[in-house]
Amino acid sequence: MSPEARAALERYIMAMADDELVIGYRDTEWTGAAPLLEEDLAFSSIGVDEVGHARTCYALLHDLTGQMIDYRARPADKFRHAQLLELAAAPRYEPSGEHQANRGWAFAIVRQWLYDEFDALRLESLAGSTWPPLAQAVDKIRREEKYHLLHTRTWLERLADRRATAPRLVAALRDCCTLAAGLFEPVDGEADLVAEGLVGATSDDLRARWESEIAGRLLPFAYTLPRIGRDGLGGRHGEHGPEWIQLWDEMTSVYRLDPAATW
Repeated sequence: MSPEARAALERYIMAMADDELVIGYRDTEWTGAAPLLEEDLAFSSIGVDEVGHARTCYALLHDLTGQMIDYRARPADKFRHAQLLELAAAPRYEPSGEHQANRGWAFAIVRQWLYDEFDALRLESLAGSTWPPLAQAVDKIRREEKYHLLHTRTWLERLADRRATAPRLVAALRDCCTLAAGLFEPVDGEADLVAEGLVGATSDDLRARWESEIAGRLLPFAYTLPRIGRDGLGGRHGEHGPEWIQLWDEMTSVYRLDPAATW
């Protein structure tokens, strides 16, 4: 592995880890707030899985760099997740008891579905990585992620088939696709990763396959894939919005009480 490819692989795995961590945290916010009791458990379980996958990726970074990655100790602008994943969807209540507006269940489902379809393609492209630790970790992650994808595909059909929920689904698709380009924002040095077989597909390749898959899944419901613009870019380079700052503050607040403590 060349030094250039090693540095690019570090950026790639960091982005993947941060994607999993952030969407996992957002998923767990539905505990006690999902529309069905079963979904309180299911969505929370998915969130815990995602955080577990993030920890696996951070462990890979330790193997690659020799440095421990503790997300609680990282500044907010050092995270490399896609901006779409940081947006709050679940109901939130302030200490004052005031209820904050939320994007809702349809948004959460659509975002998770779009991400799961993307993640399935990304993991497929890594399954044959020439760096064995990555290929081995991906094999385990893929076995769990396929159930996430089945879950969100089932909910997509459920929302699309009901007159009361279909408009919410359409609105959620539009809102999510506005920022979906950020999922495919390449890390610096991606060409080196592909050239050395560390990654099996470029971001452009993944996006083309993803758009085809999404369009095909929407076709039976007579929906079309909304336009994917250039909004939502910058996440792979540490650019994030105010909702991320709020989430980061919550995620790291205990650690920041005593950064010198041993956890």
